[in-house]
Amino acid sequence: MRFFNFFAVVCLLFFFAGCGEGGVTRVVPEADTDDPADPTDDPTDDIDDPTDPTDDTDDPTDDHANPTDDTDDPTDDPTDDIDDPTDDEDPTEPENDSDDPLTDEEKCAAAGGTWDDFAEEDFERCYKIVNCMIPEDENAEYMVWLNGESYTLYFDFANDTWTGETYGTEYNDSGDTEICHYICASNATREDGKCKPYCSAVFDGSSSKIEVAHNDMLNLEHFWTIEAWVKQDLDDLSTNALPIVRKGGKLDSSYYLTALHEEKKGLSLSDKYKKLYGGFYYEGNIVDQEFTAETDSGDAEDLEDALNPGWNHIALSFYIKLQESKAYLRLYVNGKLVAVKSTQSTDLAPKTVSDALTIGYSAKKVYFKGRIDQLKITRNYYEDEFTPSQLSVDSNTIAFWDFSNTADDSSENGLNGIGTNVTYSTDCAF
Repeated sequence: MRFFNFFAVVCLLFFFAGCGEGGVTRVVPEADTDDPADPTDDPTDDIDDPTDPTDDTDDPTDDHANPTDDTDDPTDDPTDDIDDPTDDEDPTEPENDSDDPLTDEEKCAAAGGTWDDFAEEDFERCYKIVNCMIPEDENAEYMVWLNGESYTLYFDFANDTWTGETYGTEYNDSGDTEICHYICASNATREDGKCKPYCSAVFDGSSSKIEVAHNDMLNLEHFWTIEAWVKQDLDDLSTNALPIVRKGGKLDSSYYLTALHEEKKGLSLSDKYKKLYGGFYYEGNIVDQEFTAETDSGDAEDLEDALNPGWNHIALSFYIKLQESKAYLRLYVNGKLVAVKSTQSTDLAPKTVSDALTIGYSAKKVYFKGRIDQLKITRNYYEDEFTPSQLSVDSNTIAFWDFSNTADDSSENGLNGIGTNVTYSTDCAF
């Protein structure tokens, strides 16, 4: 019993020796915490031991040198489809799932071709149509292809190239019908190595004229303009009133517009000035009356200032202002007003006649000499000065002759003319 009590006391002493103020302190053996210098470090520890060859968690050499690693090793399995940098770019990679070879139809589309499922021959399944080249100094509007303006090439899948005969563009008026050979269109001619369009009618001053058969549309009413681009030799003008256009014959005339001509200013033959006029006849109580806007010697300086050395725009406008009970006839050169006439009337209009309209000629056997480009008769009118431009057809156009190698009317009214001894030129206002 005494021995038992002694043993119990010893045990209590050990118990209290392990307790501090806070209670019992546990005593445990030192942990194996991956000290690489600790020779007692557990080599089987799989936590952070960098010297552990079997450590699969934090081995810095693991993801770079392990040949079986399929995550980050660039030298890993060549058939790996995850991180092999050559995998997704090699179209020949047998196990690559992203770069399967293109089908022929896909190759055709990639080459810019058209695929034909129903082609008779396999080599014709992929084709493209090539347009003939238009030379840099040419305009397609004035070219006529002798045997088509395009040709066909076929795709050679074995060599990834387009095959077939190619053609070069060439001007050829010898009758050769080779593909891509061309001639000038009927409204153009060959000049200076290119097809240039006809755009003006040339009148010789002795026999040239254009005649347009009568049509009721050519009988004008209360609002209208006659205008044209005209080119004359201003140093060699006739003393005759050279006609641009006239409706009616010698005895039964309606309206008219003249080109520039000369008139004597005094007794001396050398004392002359340039003159221009236009107007119309209307029915009076007894005989026809004439309503004319014309320049005279007093307007000579204004007219000279308005004239250009080459092409000039000449316009004659007539309109009525009901609020003023007045009719106006105004004559312009290059948009500048050079003559005007007015009268108290709201019912003035050119006389209705059934005679033909003539261009470049009057029934008095007077012929215009020079070029006319873009002659237009319209229901529009000019009231103020303006800047003239290239003329065109609009909804108010009665007739428009642009003289592109014919005297045909370009408006929808079809008021075509017939030329006599008239030629056509590429010398144009525009």
